Amino acid sequence: MEKVISIVGAGGKTTLVHKLAREYHRRGKGVLVTTTTHMYVEADTDLSCDFFSLRDKIIKDGYCMAGQKISEQSKPKMCGLPYDLLDRLIKDMPQALDYVIIEADGAKHHSLKYPAADEPVIYPLTTDVIIVLGTWEKGKLCKDVVFRYELMQNELGMAEDVVVDDSVIDTLRQVYVKKLRDSGFEGRISTYYR
Repeated sequence: MEKVISIVGAGGKTTLVHKLAREYHRRGKGVLVTTTTHMYVEADTDLSCDFFSLRDKIIKDGYCMAGQKISEQSKPKMCGLPYDLLDRLIKDMPQALDYVIIEADGAKHHSLKYPAADEPVIYPLTTDVIIVLGTWEKGKLCKDVVFRYELMQNELGMAEDVVVDDSVIDTLRQVYVKKLRDSGFEGRISTYYR
């Protein structure tokens, strides 16, 4: 196992998850994609939560997206694998599983997010966290583009008419870093601006 990477923030998490998975798989690495929150189910997603099925898929294909189905909507969603199953896959597959990539936050398609008290949801064996911050809506009102803006406004005392700029984006990055460190996460934290 090389890394367990948790992707947090907003504005392109799922895109980054799949970009990293494709790149590592292209390099011949074994990759597992899952979530600690919710993700849309994709065509090749394994929803069995069966150790042997997941193990065999990773060994055979070098890639597996896996979770537990939670909805039957037009775009079905899944939650992540149970931690004990994820722990077992990591422990029992050191030669075949190189990277676990986890979508560990939700933002309901917003470009930026202010995390709530129980967010992000970091898997305990995470080695690296990447904070995703969408920068394409600079100049727009924060209240229109920041997920959980009301919480941000209450906790940071922001005015109603604040617009997204580099300072706001950096404040959101700092909030994530502080929350991660305060939670005891000691691994690598990086930022991906999109």
